[in-house]
Amino acid sequence: MIFKSRFLAVLLIVLTSVAGFTSAARSQDEVPPWADEIGQMTNFLACKGNPYALCYYSGPEQATQVRNGSPSMPCVVSPDGKSADCTCYAVTKEDQVNQTYNFVLIGSILDPKIREETIKTCGAEGENCRNMKNLAICNISKNMPGCTVAPVCSHLGSIANKTPPTLYPNTKAELISTFSFAYAGDHPFGSTDCSATPGPYAGCMTAPCTTAANGETTCKCPIYNGPYQVGLRLNKLPPLSCDISPNVWSAAENPGN
Repeated sequence: MIFKSRFLAVLLIVLTSVAGFTSAARSQDEVPPWADEIGQMTNFLACKGNPYALCYYSGPEQATQVRNGSPSMPCVVSPDGKSADCTCYAVTKEDQVNQTYNFVLIGSILDPKIREETIKTCGAEGENCRNMKNLAICNISKNMPGCTVAPVCSHLGSIANKTPPTLYPNTKAELISTFSFAYAGDHPFGSTDCSATPGPYAGCMTAPCTTAANGETTCKCPIYNGPYQVGLRLNKLPPLSCDISPNVWSAAENPGN
């Protein structure tokens, strides 16, 4: 447990320092939710107990692994160029989802009604709900101010209750794409700034996904065109670079990078 706590602490430091979080995020009027724009740590709302898809390492045909056995997880662009079918991890085991948190970027909830409901409860930056920044405090006392579970979490499904996600009712969505630190040790976790060469990327946060039998899932991620950052140290993955066309990276936009 001590090793695990230290490992997660290191990952949090990497995420906040390398990715360059800033409170100076642009408003949602300037960029659509699928740009996956990051403002600050409180933007990442903490959920638990739900199965989810993890597309953080998706993009190229080449496996983005540092350990043997990590799968290839490509993001293949649709013919109309508006979305990408991304192969992602399917995190569905009860011990995985009950012991660790996964996170939803508050401004990137694709359903407008649930996004509005969540912002109303949690605040525009997520500061009034359990989030990545206050998670340690909320784990000590769930009744402390700012530790409310975000409304969006109830729409992600539950393994314990065997309920499917309701973010996309009347669809075949079996999982919702979120973010977590799962599999970070299997990949060169970090950040590569691709803002000097803006281009299309897949904004997979809260994208709908269907499961497969091999521990992977396919998510339909909308594409945004602009500056972005990849959540991997690409210098550890030659010959990969920001441009992996005809595929696209699953990525995010961080104006303060």
